Amino acid sequence: MPYYDFFKFKKACECNQRNIYLINNVTNDARKIFNLNNKPQILEFISNDGLENLRFINCKAWESNPDKNNPIMVDSYEFRTLGKLGYIAFMRNRENWIIKSFHLSTNTNMTMFDALGRAGLIEEKKT
Repeated sequence: MPYYDFFKFKKACECNQRNIYLINNVTNDARKIFNLNNKPQILEFISNDGLENLRFINCKAWESNPDKNNPIMVDSYEFRTLGKLGYIAFMRNRENWIIKSFHLSTNTNMTMFDALGRAGLIEEKKT
């Protein structure tokens, strides 16, 4: 079950770009993989339903959190776009959203995953 409400994250991408941060290699990966060249393009892509067939993967504690006394959860999703299987992970710290990852998915068995979803055996989250 997701820790965060995806629709609040999506709305923040549309309305409040100052409170969204991109860490790690998000900008470089988005440029190379999805042809999104900067933060405004990435956030516009998210807010305009670019994450098609969104599927929740998991929620877990942020492993690189510098403050171990203040756990921060990370929600991860897979999506399809431009014929590619993508992966996004994000979290929230106080009033700021943080996009931790935005790249190709490493899940190679999407045929089985899609079949299980159509059969109603796994939860699908649509945007």
